[in-house]
Amino acid sequence: MYKKRTSVNVSNFQLPSILIVFGITGDLVKKKILKSLYHLFLKKQIPSKFKVYGFSRRSMDTISMRSYLLEIMQSSDFPKQEMYDRFLALFEYVRGDFTEKAAYENLAQMLGQIDGKWQICSNKLFYLAVPPQAYETIIKNLHESGLTKPCSPKEGLTRVILEKPFGTDLKTAQKLDQLLGSLFKEEQIYRVDHYLGKETVRNIMAFRFGNIFFNPIWSNKFIEKIEVRLLQQSGIEERGEFYDKIGALRDVGQNHMLQLLALFIMDEPATFSADDIKQARAKALLSLKSFTGQEMATKTQRGQYRNYAKVEGVAADSETETYFQIETESDSENFRNIPLILESGKCRSESVTEVVVTFKPSQSPFSDKSGKFQNTLIYQILPQEKISICFLSKKPGFIYELRAHELGFKYRQAYSDDQFIDDYEALLHDIFKGDQTLFVSTKEIMSEWSFIEPIIYFWKNKKKPDLFIY
Repeated sequence: MYKKRTSVNVSNFQLPSILIVFGITGDLVKKKILKSLYHLFLKKQIPSKFKVYGFSRRSMDTISMRSYLLEIMQSSDFPKQEMYDRFLALFEYVRGDFTEKAAYENLAQMLGQIDGKWQICSNKLFYLAVPPQAYETIIKNLHESGLTKPCSPKEGLTRVILEKPFGTDLKTAQKLDQLLGSLFKEEQIYRVDHYLGKETVRNIMAFRFGNIFFNPIWSNKFIEKIEVRLLQQSGIEERGEFYDKIGALRDVGQNHMLQLLALFIMDEPATFSADDIKQARAKALLSLKSFTGQEMATKTQRGQYRNYAKVEGVAADSETETYFQIETESDSENFRNIPLILESGKCRSESVTEVVVTFKPSQSPFSDKSGKFQNTLIYQILPQEKISICFLSKKPGFIYELRAHELGFKYRQAYSDDQFIDDYEALLHDIFKGDQTLFVSTKEIMSEWSFIEPIIYFWKNKKKPDLFIY
């Protein structure tokens, strides 16, 4: 690679950068990455010197790859067609097999030519938009080829970006983590859980810690239970072979739902730094109670929607769960003895992702004496982006009669559409900036697997609780 460098003194975000996407022709690029990159390009939220290298084994060249990407943009109605050509001019193609070292040497040569042209050692961002089984091969080849070696502590920084799932169980997660840790520093590793990039999820800490009136009541003294719900009306569609190997708990419980729960029970971070925030999330996850065998049978439920076994790719005698409910607790001082409930399922009556905080009944003489009403806070992420609080008010008239009402805030009503950014926009922006706040630490990954793996093992080996059909 090009060795002569020009010293610069600019922010990390403005340093010349090259994004190398392994799996440029895959679904993740088609559905998420391409559109988010384009929006960042339109908003001028990419480095001033920037290139994207698509890496794939397809028989393509740069021109045919750009045509392929253009078709995706046109079919998805990307805005401002007059900007398409300028955007696609940022893309170059590298043909190669993930397993062949020569392909990485060729890539290194091409990146070196760009550095030579720019007269500076650019940041190299390696995005593994590939099936997880390819991670180990790519990571090793990147390291052995020298592609991930920075030019200096302040120049030519390298980052490796990986999508979930991070392993299929605790053992495989530890193996992947050990490999990453042996080849890269923690600050080089960006583990993506795209839920952390969602606007409403990014707002949770501001909502909890930025509003002083919540602090005194955010504990087991006032909270009765916290529920995290991720329900979908759709089934597994065309994901039969993949889904049948993992099930609902691995698919969304081990990552999205536990991350949401952590944000609601974590302590306030000492600072707003990425390290302190990730440490607080990890501490919250570590506080979750481990189950005994008897508790596994009574505190968890698992179900499978009718006709799931008829989906292509699914085993006829499959016992893979498409629904689960888990009731756990935290051993942290503020949340001890509060039921923490995780519920997710396919083919349900509604599609909703939300966290519901139910408060204990009021002992005030002005409270509802029927026992039918309790204050609740509903933090909804999908289908609407809203926060609502259910409270009591006196009904007009001579009789002192109470009625429940909702006080709410809806993101889409409060802000214009052009102010919103997509989850992958937020993630890519922070990758360019070198901010790891929205990315998952190794402690969080291991804590998540340590919590769910005993449940999965119990379900598989003890066949309890019974798999119900719904």
